[in-house]
Amino acid sequence: MSADPYWNHNTHYHRWLLDRIPSTARTALDIGCGDGLLAGKIARRCESVLGVDLDAEVLTRAIPAEGVTYRRTDFRHLEGHFDFVTAVASLHHVPLREGLAALRGLVAPGGTLAVIGLWRMSRLGDPLYLPLIPVIRLVDLLHPTVTDPAPLAQPRETLREIRTAAREALPGARLRRRLMWRYSLLWHNRAPSE
Repeated sequence: MSADPYWNHNTHYHRWLLDRIPSTARTALDIGCGDGLLAGKIARRCESVLGVDLDAEVLTRAIPAEGVTYRRTDFRHLEGHFDFVTAVASLHHVPLREGLAALRGLVAPGGTLAVIGLWRMSRLGDPLYLPLIPVIRLVDLLHPTVTDPAPLAQPRETLREIRTAAREALPGARLRRRLMWRYSLLWHNRAPSE
C-alpha cells in the first residue's frame, strides 16, 4: 500500500513516472505540480525540482520539500532545460501543438519527458476501452479517492489526434493508452552524440 496521503487517478501513475527518471538526472520540472506531492517524490532522486502551476490557491498548499521550488507560471513561458520533465493531467489545459512544442524545448539534450494525459473519448474512437469501465470502477472502490482541488478541464483531442501531434513534435515518442482515462507519453531528447 502506498504511503501517499491520498489516491486519485493521477497519483496512481506516480510510480510509473518515477521509474522513468534517468539515473543521470539532476534537474527536474513538474508541470501542473498542484500540491507538490509528485515534486517531493522526484526530489528524492534529483538535486533540484521546479514545480510550476497556474493556480495560486493550490500552490499555497504545496508541500515543502528539500530541493523543491514552486513557482506560479505558465510552462509555455519558461526558459531553461531540465533532465526530467513531467506533466500530469496538465497538457490538455493548453493548445496541444503549442504545449508539445514547449515541452520539447524544456527537455535537456539526453533528458526525458514523461506525460500522463487525458484524451477525449468517444464510442466510435475507443470501442475497446468501454469494457474496461467496470475495472476502473472497481479500482476506484478499492482506493480512498481524493479529488484533486486543481481546476479541471475537459480534454479536446482524441487519442488519435494526440498521437499524430506527438509523432510530429516529438519523434520517437511512445504513447500508450492507460486505465482511468489516461495515456502515457514517453520521449527521450537524444543527445547529439547518441
